Amino acid sequence: MKGESMNDLKKYLSIGKSLKICILDNNSVEFLTWVRKNVILEKIFSQYDMILIPQWVWTEVCDSENRKSYINDLKHYSKVQIIDEVDYLTLVDYKEAELYYLFLYCCYNVSRLVSFIKKNILKNRPVEDLDPYEEWLGVFYEEGLDQRKLSNGRIQRKNAGEISIAILSYILSYYYSGSIDIITIFSSDRDTYEFVSKAKEILYKDERFKDRSNTSITFKSNDFLIYEWTRLGYIDEQNIHTFVDSYRQTRRIKFTRKKQDNSIEEQDKLIDNAAFLEMLKDSTIHLIF
Repeated sequence: MKGESMNDLKKYLSIGKSLKICILDNNSVEFLTWVRKNVILEKIFSQYDMILIPQWVWTEVCDSENRKSYINDLKHYSKVQIIDEVDYLTLVDYKEAELYYLFLYCCYNVSRLVSFIKKNILKNRPVEDLDPYEEWLGVFYEEGLDQRKLSNGRIQRKNAGEISIAILSYILSYYYSGSIDIITIFSSDRDTYEFVSKAKEILYKDERFKDRSNTSITFKSNDFLIYEWTRLGYIDEQNIHTFVDSYRQTRRIKFTRKKQDNSIEEQDKLIDNAAFLEMLKDSTIHLIF
């Protein structure tokens, strides 16, 4: 996405309209292709003003014709934008040093990546003397991320999609908070959640960011979506056992539950399908991830 279209996106994100933005991860797109016959696209996405997909995630989506077709069909119902990571610089108004710190903090969950950035990108220089953004972005992508060759011949970069989602979500959060009310990431990848959560801890302590207004970042995992669809009546009670057994496996869930005295307990544990079906009946539960 270059030139005028990126400027159009910046204008759209700055109109002060209380926008609701959805960012899609590849694993959620795969899940949504499975359940498409049960829950139509419009019911899931009509509440969002815009759906964004980072280019590094779009590359993963395109490994499957089903996932690619799902996104192309989604364009008939919603405003969908695929954003090249090169264009993140335009979105932050060319503040290269701040973008560097967003990258660094969104990698803090993997110490090897932090070491790579400091050694091969910062190179013991002041951040103001960094090479041009597009150059060091290429070094990070080509040399910093672990690689493996897929059966289709594509070279997969480990955690590229998760890191890009985290950076994009914080760009929206800090640079467009006056126009964006909701930033929701559709993902069931625990790494995506951890990259975003770790970066949040550091950003809240950093002098450059800690006092700036920002929009909260929330998640909808596959389990969250099933819970939501059940309560909205998109999946009826007669079919819920079959649905869960068909599309869900034992998974770690982070959630809260309201106790009898209105206090809130927080849990983070493996939940099998039998326990999950019981959770679906409990209106005091709120799924975090």
